[in-house]
Amino acid sequence: MTRPLLTDTALGVLQRLNPLIKALLAAYNQHRFDANEEALLEIHNVLEVTRTTAAIEEDDFLTDLYVLDRYADLLETYGVLWNQILNQQFSASWSTLQGALNLLRLIKRFSGLDVRFFEDQLLELEQAYPYNIFLSIGATVEVFECSICGQDMTSPECPHICGDLYKGVMARRIVRNISELDHVSFVTHPEDKRCVVIYEDTAEQFKIIRYIAELINTRGLRVLDFDRIRFTKRNIPNPEYVQLGRNDLCYCGSGNKFKKCCMPKENVESNRADIVFGTTSIEDIVAV
Repeated sequence: MTRPLLTDTALGVLQRLNPLIKALLAAYNQHRFDANEEALLEIHNVLEVTRTTAAIEEDDFLTDLYVLDRYADLLETYGVLWNQILNQQFSASWSTLQGALNLLRLIKRFSGLDVRFFEDQLLELEQAYPYNIFLSIGATVEVFECSICGQDMTSPECPHICGDLYKGVMARRIVRNISELDHVSFVTHPEDKRCVVIYEDTAEQFKIIRYIAELINTRGLRVLDFDRIRFTKRNIPNPEYVQLGRNDLCYCGSGNKFKKCCMPKENVESNRADIVFGTTSIEDIVAV
């Protein structure tokens, strides 16, 4: 079994946080998203007190604190996401969803915390959105400044690697002096999926995620119980079909006889999305 965190001290902090996390998830299940502020503030306070009083400078412990900070951010982002969905703010919720998935990747990279519930649910939720083509820009940049030492990250003077942790702080590249925007490309596998064509929240493209919101709002379903989307194919009556004699000219205007053209098209194949809900225990979700 993978160790959730690197140090016993951090595991003790997580144990202290678990009752707050369970209360927070219970509030989300009851759609009480406004009630999360107090629980989230207490979670962040526990982490801040730990950071200032533990007086431990080992890399492993500081990495654990970084992970716990990201876990708290994930819990907060998760609540914002579902609040936006249930209020039919679908365009904004896509960006929030991507932020939550990014946090999950960081947590999984630097720890063994069990976040499978959030990962499985959010990846299923991602399929409810209409986005599969994304925008990506190309630019000429003079300097990638290191967020830790301030040096050019491509130079020998900078000892840091982008994306790695150094005493609980992540090294990032800060773009300085963009001299030229080269191009904008359409891509299918971008680093950041938030660069998309914006649809109105009332657009037909959001019909699946809108249906999920309606199910939860109107039937009193719990957000934690959303499980998956099952996509299938089915045949439905063709609304454009016209029954004609076999040798009549086809109604589609092709000039061919009906029997040689649209006669077999009385039914058409349609995509179907079934929304599956289960029963999820909060006890099974928390990391420890």
